[in-house]
Amino acid sequence: MTKTYFFDVSDIMAYVRTETSISGIQRVSLAVITGMVERFGPDRVKVAFWSEDNRYDCFPADVLTDQAAHFDASQLSYLFYGPKTRMTSDIAPTLERYRTRPFKYGVYTCVRHFHSLLGNKRHFTKRGGSLQAWRAFHADKRAEKSAPPLPPRPEPRAVADLAQPGDRVIIMGAVWGQEKLARALGELKVKNGVETTILVHDLIPILAPEHMYGGFSHGFDKWLSGSAQYCSGYFANSLYTAKDLGEYLEKQGTPRPIQVVPLAQYFDRPAPRAGAVFRDQVTQILKSPFVLVVGTMETRKNLLRLAQAWQQLRDAGDLDMPRLVFAGKENWHTPDFRDWIAETRALDGMIEIVDRPSDAELTALYDACEFTAMVSVFEGWGLPIGESLSMGKTAVVSDASSTPEVGGDMVEYCDPYDVDSIAAACAKLIGDPAHRALLEQRITETRLRTWDDVTEDFVRHLNVDT
Repeated sequence: MTKTYFFDVSDIMAYVRTETSISGIQRVSLAVITGMVERFGPDRVKVAFWSEDNRYDCFPADVLTDQAAHFDASQLSYLFYGPKTRMTSDIAPTLERYRTRPFKYGVYTCVRHFHSLLGNKRHFTKRGGSLQAWRAFHADKRAEKSAPPLPPRPEPRAVADLAQPGDRVIIMGAVWGQEKLARALGELKVKNGVETTILVHDLIPILAPEHMYGGFSHGFDKWLSGSAQYCSGYFANSLYTAKDLGEYLEKQGTPRPIQVVPLAQYFDRPAPRAGAVFRDQVTQILKSPFVLVVGTMETRKNLLRLAQAWQQLRDAGDLDMPRLVFAGKENWHTPDFRDWIAETRALDGMIEIVDRPSDAELTALYDACEFTAMVSVFEGWGLPIGESLSMGKTAVVSDASSTPEVGGDMVEYCDPYDVDSIAAACAKLIGDPAHRALLEQRITETRLRTWDDVTEDFVRHLNVDT
């Protein structure tokens, strides 16, 4: 009997409502869904989500097949939220997060127009834009005669109306706290005979709650323990995560099969887009040597110790130090790091923070950097390490948790809890070009893991009948 596979994208639906880029977890989902559609077609692969109509709905998965490489938040928002979504070409600079909220979009448009009339450049700069870009956008809009037509949008259907015994729901993203979704999955198991499998990326909220805030850890623990009621098995993205998950389920008294599917060592370079421009900050960074740090900026990423290691190396005066560039979504729950940045004036300008780089900007940063750094105290996998390797760049990497599974013998390791160790690893790559070249040579001689490999593993473990 031919099975249908429903890949849950509820987290992507929630994410694109306000964000302009996607995180590592969403990239994993899109890459695997794309691979599954290429092999088995949209009739057998669907994307499922908890809709605004309070129902577990789905689309044919080919609506997402170009999003892995050419992510467009407005296109995805339109699929999930309908005509109230503004398309990218119709969104004024700095208002992207209000693409699905017409009232707030209107209010903040008035606020921006007010500051534009005052010539208040600082207002736009603080929000990641510029007065010039705002005025240019509205000058262009006044010249337009009509809005572009909306793209076709498939009609969503209820998963319960399509699912047959033996079909599978695969959850690859963050759905904890969605109690209605959990109930729907339980009903699909009982009424439709549908199995659910969850990809667990890490157990950080449970094993390292000091890096969480509010009631997040409790909510995650409640979700993971409750998932055993409808989940027939789990995937883990690394051997390290599989070990943690197995121990957790045994302790809960709900052991389940766990299949390890290591993620890719790959960065999907976007195709050039006509008219794409970099923000001035990125253009300036590309003109001088720098080391790149990619990822959401949160405490477990160990940002402060890395910055302190940079200060130690600069103060020693033995090396011609490159700048240190953090590229990713800023998380406001990093008070120690933010205070240090303010107190040192970003290490007198040696440190830069690029908030939410576009795919094109991130590609350019990877291309131009000397090497990358990821000194996290805890990772479930470590996507930026693999991305760096796929771009031919070695890295300074923490020797903790799962990261050695990604870096292999192609990176320089350090103890993430020791500033001296981090500094020594960075100094070796900065001051010893021959050693850096050796690691880069190992990269070229290694067959790196691709998203095709990841998809093949999912196919094998899901027992897809080809």
